[in-house]
Amino acid sequence: MDEKATLVVTAVPNANEMVSVQEYLHGVLPLMTGAGGSLVRRLKTSKVVDGRPSGMVLVMDFESADAVSAMFESDEYLALVPVRDRGFDEMNILITHEM
Repeated sequence: MDEKATLVVTAVPNANEMVSVQEYLHGVLPLMTGAGGSLVRRLKTSKVVDGRPSGMVLVMDFESADAVSAMFESDEYLALVPVRDRGFDEMNILITHEM
């Protein structure tokens, strides 16, 4: 079995497409929890010390990287990609594990 994985997502919402942001979030969060994801935190960036700013940060734990990957490869998630692309100027989706 794969080791546990942590999903880290940083995103910059498109201020002109907040309806798409909400549509994406309402669609993707149930997919993530359905894939076994456990919410660790949803955060709003308050200060950027260095690097590019992101407005939102999501951290979720999963039983394996395979579970996360399968969710992102699912037809249900792929149907959300156009909504995601309208709703966010930038999104970084990182599957991580302990060092």
